[in-house]
Amino acid sequence: IVAMPGAIVNADSIISDGSILNTSCSVDHDCRLGLSVHVSPGAHLAGGVNVDDFSWIGIGASVRQGITIGSNVIVGAGATVVHNLPNNVTALGVPA
Repeated sequence: IVAMPGAIVNADSIISDGSILNTSCSVDHDCRLGLSVHVSPGAHLAGGVNVDDFSWIGIGASVRQGITIGSNVIVGAGATVVHNLPNNVTALGVPA
């Protein structure tokens, strides 16, 4: 796990091996990040978010509370995820 300066991880979150928490991102309470997940600079995961293996959360993206993001998913820069995302998709825009 690599956590860059300013990365915040709150209580009871689980970060798996190979994951990167980039500068000034935040992972709120009770989140779970799978293997090799990349949370880009300034991205925010609200409480109870699950991100499965090998997914990438873009710069400044936001994921609402309780959302599940599947494996091999790309969430584009500045996107706001408001519903669960299945495996192998790219989500862009507001809402994504």
